[in-house]
Amino acid sequence: MRSGDGWLARVKPRRSTLSAGAARLVAELAGRHGNGRIELTNRGNLQLRGIAEAGLPPLAGALVAAGLAEADPGVERRRNLLCPPLLGHDPALDPRLSALAAALEAVQADPALEAIPGKIGLALDGGGALPPGMSRADILLRAEGEALRLWLDGGAETALCPWEEAAPAVSRLLRRFAGACGSAVPPKRLRDLVRRDGAAALLREVGLAPLPAVPAPAAAARPGFLPLGPSGEAGAFLLGLPLGHVGAAGLAALAGLAERHGDGTLRLTPWRLLAIPGVAAGGAPALAGAIAAAGGIARHEDPLLRIRACPGLRGCASASVDTEADAAALAGRGLPRTGLLHLSGCAKGCAHPGPAAVTLVGEAGCYGLRRDGTAREAPERRGLSIAEVTDWLLGAQDRAAREAAQGTG
Repeated sequence: MRSGDGWLARVKPRRSTLSAGAARLVAELAGRHGNGRIELTNRGNLQLRGIAEAGLPPLAGALVAAGLAEADPGVERRRNLLCPPLLGHDPALDPRLSALAAALEAVQADPALEAIPGKIGLALDGGGALPPGMSRADILLRAEGEALRLWLDGGAETALCPWEEAAPAVSRLLRRFAGACGSAVPPKRLRDLVRRDGAAALLREVGLAPLPAVPAPAAAARPGFLPLGPSGEAGAFLLGLPLGHVGAAGLAALAGLAERHGDGTLRLTPWRLLAIPGVAAGGAPALAGAIAAAGGIARHEDPLLRIRACPGLRGCASASVDTEADAAALAGRGLPRTGLLHLSGCAKGCAHPGPAAVTLVGEAGCYGLRRDGTAREAPERRGLSIAEVTDWLLGAQDRAAREAAQGTG
């Protein structure tokens, strides 16, 4: 789609895995056809920015030829499957998950689903070191021994189905959704259909027995709060990127690190973090230093991991504030010290649709501020400069620290 800095292309690595060679290709294409900026998304994908219109056909052709995209635009649009980032590596994951992922990819390629919106997504959760949880999925499947539990976004009821029945059940659900897309008021997401017809009724329609409400599993941690470094028995190293993006040269450098220190792959997560599997515990310190030298983040204390920011004035015509420069300035002051801080150039909140401890929304060159809310909600304060925001954050966090000290005293 077109954005403020040119065209934007989304690359969806299959099963959350990008080989070092594929990462180098993406980096080379981003520099040749775009401005070299590569972003991690909340769905475990990559975005290439600043692409010239003339560069779109050769970019698409190269991605299809490399197996990073489907030649059929409809299939590529529907290919939204979030897998466990350490699939095929984490010993705690059921080995049947890989075959199920392949079956779900085949379901999404069904021509009968042409009518469904491109944002409809599936998530596959097997537990393990980095469980993705619901992660904004319309349909979630979670392994529970000899069965899989199925959740519908917005629904209270769940269902259990055998492994061999999971993909057919998802197919029937998506076909049911595709049929509803031809109605007078078509649903935009599955939760709209759930709200209209009820989760229990939909599950019965596709041959599943509704079960009493079970909370959907949480992700491994909130975005930006996963511990970086070696990840337990899974032998993976988690790393961050400043504000979730990297330059072409930086991605190529990380590909080299994955080859030298890990299994030669980069795993994408729904928390805008990368994982390098196969890292020996003894090699973690050297890898951490190399990640920092490549422009990545290997320290979980880095305040940039607690900030979400869209491109702002640098890449969006809807923005009136330089969110990235302001985010860097706040991080330079050690802010935020706790909680998630979201800087949005406008009320759309693209970088972080959910609530944050503090949300700043650009309004006519200034910021509106809201606590424990989203960018779409009305601000509590308006017309703040970044200096005033900084003072407010420092004061608020100082007050919180004093109150915590008084509470323990």
